[in-house]
Amino acid sequence: MFGRPVVLMVALYRGGNRYDLHFERLVECPAIDRAGHDASIREWAARYAERLEHHCRQAPYNWFNFYDFWAHAGTPR
Repeated sequence: MFGRPVVLMVALYRGGNRYDLHFERLVECPAIDRAGHDASIREWAARYAERLEHHCRQAPYNWFNFYDFWAHAGTPR
């Protein structure tokens, strides 16, 4: 939209006070035209998912979520 690079930042916890920071350019300078808008968005989303998968596989225990997705409404936690 603004014609600026899109950067992915990932911080992987390595124990204690240690983190590995990774910065990657996902899209150099996105240029969206009306005709290819949907295809461009799909391509960028696929690239993001591929890089996220890569980092998840590098440090699988770094990815967690404390929200209880499986709790039913009205069920005590």
